[in-house]
Amino acid sequence: MPSLAEELLEVVSEHPEGWNDFAKSLRVSLDLEQALHDVTLPTDTVEILVRATWKIVAEADIAFYHKLLSGKVAFPLSELFAYLLRTADAHLNVVTTNYDRVAEYAANNVGAYASTGLTSGWLQRFVAATVVNERPPSPGYEGMVSILKVHGSLDWFRDSTGDVIAVPAAQEIPRELKPLVVTPGVTKYREVHKDPFRTVMSAADAVLRTATCYVCIGYGFNDEHVQPILVSRVLKNDVPVVIITKELTVQTRNAFLDRPPKHFLFIEESSCGTKVYTPTDPFGVVLDGVSLWQLHDFVKMVTGDYGDKTCRFLIIVSVMQLATYIAETPAQPS
Repeated sequence: MPSLAEELLEVVSEHPEGWNDFAKSLRVSLDLEQALHDVTLPTDTVEILVRATWKIVAEADIAFYHKLLSGKVAFPLSELFAYLLRTADAHLNVVTTNYDRVAEYAANNVGAYASTGLTSGWLQRFVAATVVNERPPSPGYEGMVSILKVHGSLDWFRDSTGDVIAVPAAQEIPRELKPLVVTPGVTKYREVHKDPFRTVMSAADAVLRTATCYVCIGYGFNDEHVQPILVSRVLKNDVPVVIITKELTVQTRNAFLDRPPKHFLFIEESSCGTKVYTPTDPFGVVLDGVSLWQLHDFVKMVTGDYGDKTCRFLIIVSVMQLATYIAETPAQPS
């Protein structure tokens, strides 16, 4: 997350205890998680870091929301949700490490109900039972998307009594409330043992254990809380996995390409266009002049709207192989 790292270095100017060593590590690596592992920050400094992170992400989130309302932004994630809700399952499960509300916007943008484990309204409460057992939405919704935010959300806060509440579309951190976003590093392992994170993580484990296909968008496979079940089921149970990303991380390559799974489709950027990995080409094939690693082009390819018919044929072969396997059991993408 280099852009967030760079912004944190600019935003935090008061240099609290431990910050100088942390900033030095961060400038070298631009890897927030690595810097937080290398340098142990005092609790007060972690609190400053959390609040600064919240403000940076919230500003970008609200800017996107305003563009969405004005109709001036493409929204491929929303198009993907619409396609999956129509063709795969009327109830999608999304596991995300992101704090932003983009998944919620994408669900609502196509008329689906977005379930995050909180009550509705302007002062929301966390209800653990709804994380696992959300009731079907009221008439008028086009399906349901359960969004499991394992590292927290911009909407989530803890009050002075320790209760979890949510303030929808907050543009500033309310006074006397603590934002519930878990930054990378050693403090993450303390926070995830408390609610809402404990309940949400348990629910994420449950859907990862039962999903019949995984679609991973921009995920780097560097979170030990999220991927073990997914990786194990892909390798041991032949569950299909699709990964679309700008660059396959070292962790992704180590998890899958050293010993390629039976059913997979990986797409990343190459210097000439797009590089595609499949069971028949586990070392990758370069497709010149196309950008299928970008989500909007991938969605066009899947839905049949991509302009390059030759390119589409090359990729659809793998997609159809996956689809044939998935069709054997009721699909519930995660």
